[in-house]
Amino acid sequence: MKVDGKLKARLLLVCGVMVVGLSLLSARLVYVQVVKHGKYAEAAAAHYRHKEVLPGSRGMILDRNGDLLARNQTVYTLFADCHHLRDPLIGARGVALKEGIGPRTVKMRYTREEIADRYLSLVVDTLAEPLRLPKDDLRRRLNEKENGEIVLGREIEEDFSRELDRLMEKHRVGGVYLRRSERRFYPSPLTLTHVLGYVGEREGSEEGAAAGAAAIEGKEGVERTFDAAMTGRDGYRYIERDRKLNEIHAFRGDERAPAPGNNVRLTIDMSLQVAVEEILDEVWERYAPEKVSTVWMDPRTGEVLAMASRPHFDLATREGVRRNIAASDVYEPGSTFKVVGIGGALDRGLVNLGTEIDCHLGMYDKEGFELADHHPYGVLTVEKVVSKSSNIGAYLIARQLGAKSYFDYIQAFGFGEPTGVELTAESPGILHPPGRWNLTSYSRLAMGYSISVTPLQMAAAYAAIANDGVMRRPTVLRWIEDAGGQVVENRRPSEDRRVIGEKAAKQLRQALAKVTEEGGTGTRASLPGYPIAGKTGTAQKYVNGHYPKGRYVVSFAGFLPAGDPQLVGIVVVDDPHASNVELYGGTIAAPVFSEISAKAVRILGIRPDNFEEHRLAESTPAE
Repeated sequence: MKVDGKLKARLLLVCGVMVVGLSLLSARLVYVQVVKHGKYAEAAAAHYRHKEVLPGSRGMILDRNGDLLARNQTVYTLFADCHHLRDPLIGARGVALKEGIGPRTVKMRYTREEIADRYLSLVVDTLAEPLRLPKDDLRRRLNEKENGEIVLGREIEEDFSRELDRLMEKHRVGGVYLRRSERRFYPSPLTLTHVLGYVGEREGSEEGAAAGAAAIEGKEGVERTFDAAMTGRDGYRYIERDRKLNEIHAFRGDERAPAPGNNVRLTIDMSLQVAVEEILDEVWERYAPEKVSTVWMDPRTGEVLAMASRPHFDLATREGVRRNIAASDVYEPGSTFKVVGIGGALDRGLVNLGTEIDCHLGMYDKEGFELADHHPYGVLTVEKVVSKSSNIGAYLIARQLGAKSYFDYIQAFGFGEPTGVELTAESPGILHPPGRWNLTSYSRLAMGYSISVTPLQMAAAYAAIANDGVMRRPTVLRWIEDAGGQVVENRRPSEDRRVIGEKAAKQLRQALAKVTEEGGTGTRASLPGYPIAGKTGTAQKYVNGHYPKGRYVVSFAGFLPAGDPQLVGIVVVDDPHASNVELYGGTIAAPVFSEISAKAVRILGIRPDNFEEHRLAESTPAE
């Protein structure tokens, strides 16, 4: 049988097309399976194999006695993998269980789209109630995109995560996962808030790195200052899952264990801190001030034992005032500042405690300005100028220094620059150079106006007087230790500097001790068995360019015991309100100082000056 020529040509053409097609297909197979094998193998593996981050826990923050102040807590993020939600194999298992049929029957009965829709309904029915989400809202979120991840819940605690796991296992919900992460936990979220600070998401961190240690950073306070020391090192492991998304343990790949960050041991005594904050809360309620703050230090070391302010904030919610008023806010100190000029004059030998100063019967107007005292004092000794808080006497003593020398002492006492404490946003205060002074501003400066300071600066200045004229830089760090408790870094050596000589410091302490004795302005700061040296301060409050009548910042700064100072403190009450008491440092701040001191000596074990007599008096039964 002869084949027609045209038919033969057609057959050859068909065969040729088939040969070319098969050749192209073969070439494509070679290209995919040989040339691009690595790329496609990686893509396929990536679908079921991924790197799991094992977070390196952030280090703890502890007080000086080892009490816990902050630690990390394991939590979970619930997320849905949009691609897996639409995988018919995953969906068929859940739908089959719900409808009481086999997965094969599901695939035969429904299209891929129908399986995906029914499975989505199952996911919504399972999770909406425990997540407290309306079903329509949850379904809408799950339909937002076809690929990638959708976060359904954050910071889920372990108990709840186990309940979600149980529900998802019971209803064969796949494509929804719990990813382990960590959050910061503060056992006492309303205490020491401004010192501790808080953490937040690191700027520029990737969404996928949310579980890692490097994804969070300190934003304020100690959390920020020692962020690098506390940040742990993340670990990882590569895991592979089958199509049902179960891990194939035999194919678990490289793994590196996480390493926790170092712990930070603070100088804070939490027992004292709690007592201080309870008293501050009472002051806040009693006087309704705009602000109140207090700082307590060991003058021998510069260690801050307690620091608190009101208003404050909640570490759990971050609601409230996050600014550390004790270190960041400034105020005109009033009479507590008089120790600088008087201390400088004593140091230079220009006066001694017995030197007599003519206080002009309470009104001085000899240099083109007026300066008044609250009482018509005549001649007072330097010691009496301190204990009676004479404005005129303080100016006439400070004037003997001259502007340059006075300015040098102000700087030596630490004003006009940050103290260097390991906290964020510390203010240097406001100190104008002598070139901007005139006689009026000089006189105002001598009595604690025309300068703005922080409570921490003032506490540090009084600590220098208590420590024989040597200032130690305030610090909140005791040491840094590893997770096993071994010290890896001690606090930086204290930057000591001599402010005034030892003799002048002792003279100033002697004068300040008279303030709390009968006839002084600070008698309400006294504490039985513990002679207290200190100074009251009552300054008119500067508001919008003027000093409104009846608004004051009242304070008391001091130390105890006066003969052997072991504790320095300051209490500043900004704009108190009271109808039954005059608004003075001696009537409002001094009693608070006494109340805190009474708590502190018991907590810190400070013995009274006359310890044996005091002990016998307490142990002798009343007749």
